[in-house]
Amino acid sequence: MSGPEIVLIAAVARNGAIGKDNALPWRLKADLAHFKRTTLGHPVVMGRKTWESLGRPLPGRQNIVISRDPAYVAPGACVAGDLAAAIAACPDDARLFVIGGAQIYALALPQADRLVLTEVDADVDGDAFFPAFDRSAFEETSRLHQPQDADNDHAADFVDYRRVR
Repeated sequence: MSGPEIVLIAAVARNGAIGKDNALPWRLKADLAHFKRTTLGHPVVMGRKTWESLGRPLPGRQNIVISRDPAYVAPGACVAGDLAAAIAACPDDARLFVIGGAQIYALALPQADRLVLTEVDADVDGDAFFPAFDRSAFEETSRLHQPQDADNDHAADFVDYRRVR
């Protein structure tokens, strides 16, 4: 493999929504735990708006923020001017997780080796959407169901897709 493995990780509603007003449009405790477990110890790449919505670096991960503003400062994170610079900031043997938002997912999707999606069993009001992708270009390698309960507003499936080469 030349360069890091590129993995897009997102929780996506049936209608493609991933966010509303720079926040998640649901409360899914199981998804947050899955996200942490999956990304811990790996570099995470995000856009400026996602970084600002978090308010702090994600602990236990190299945080890389993409911003077109060369003077942008993200305390506790590395700032990259574009996706190529963000990828270059990671070791070649790394598994790099792209964590949003919508613009960054769209930029990274053509280079993605894997998609780790929480497919939320709901249509929600959103203003940010995961980009449409050619499902024939990916094969599903695992699926785990999470029912709706007191800690999870909606049922969801944790699904791993690998690009067919």
